[in-house]
Amino acid sequence: MTLSEQQILAISATERVCSTISLVGTFVIVTTFIWSPTFRKPINRLVFYASWGNIMASIATIISADGIHSGVDSSLCQFQGFLIQWFMPADALWTFAMACNVYLTFFHKYDSEQLRRLEWKYVLCCYGIPFVPAFAYFFIQTQARGRIYGSAILWCWISVQWSFLRIVIFYGPVWLIISATFAIYLRAGSVIYQKRRQLRNLGGIDSDLVPESPFAMLTGIQVTREIACSTPERRSLSESAARGLPCSAFRAYSVTIEGGGAPSTIQGPSSKVGPSPLHQENSSKTVRPDGADSQRRSTSTEASSATWAYTKYAMLFFVALLVTWSLFPGST
Repeated sequence: MTLSEQQILAISATERVCSTISLVGTFVIVTTFIWSPTFRKPINRLVFYASWGNIMASIATIISADGIHSGVDSSLCQFQGFLIQWFMPADALWTFAMACNVYLTFFHKYDSEQLRRLEWKYVLCCYGIPFVPAFAYFFIQTQARGRIYGSAILWCWISVQWSFLRIVIFYGPVWLIISATFAIYLRAGSVIYQKRRQLRNLGGIDSDLVPESPFAMLTGIQVTREIACSTPERRSLSESAARGLPCSAFRAYSVTIEGGGAPSTIQGPSSKVGPSPLHQENSSKTVRPDGADSQRRSTSTEASSATWAYTKYAMLFFVALLVTWSLFPGST
């Protein structure tokens, strides 16, 4: 279907407005990340790195049809096609990088330091891989088809004569990455749902008989519990039960949650929770429940909330990418 000149102008105006909004949003993300230390969490760092690619892609789409009007051999047209080919696939790669963090943390117990050491590799792959074909296209030209970067109706990109490259180098790999990302989230989501159901049932089970919470392994949270009895020798619950001694009352205890460093040793009956690698908070708080069941529930909830929050953020980014690529008009 051929678009009329009026329709092309309407689409160009719409994409420029949307691209401007996207540009403002990415500048807000970058500025917030630079000026707010509390914003520098692992998930936000990946979004920060991805924002630079979004900025360059938004600049390319703001140019819109002006590249075509300048001539397909003009520097503006070639530059616009290069930006689109380089930075638009990077979005899918960054979403896959976020999914990899979820996978590595959930199934391989990666902590925040291990994830941080992967970030330079993510930057190299997400921006380096699409750069190779985008740069190579500058030097490919044939008598029959001309240059690769040319008119794509709405902007300068891979020209109609080279349209098979859109599937082979662009859409095919991108949708393959999206499918792999979706598979990771589907697997992680099913496990998260099962584990959260198990955590809700921990209240009626003796904590000494339950293995460490899978969410504790997932977030790197270390839990140490000891419920003291009101016996003269202050034996712990497990010790008293092993010796057949009564334990009719419990002492008060506290749950301390700290972020940013290793928690100090707390003397006496207590429950200590260390920092979560995926969702650290630069704050501390003390919760004093009234019983052992509340202690177990509080510990499990705190251990799982960090991972669930990270997964939600990453999945929302993935949904936004999926909607964008489903509506992407570049194949015209």
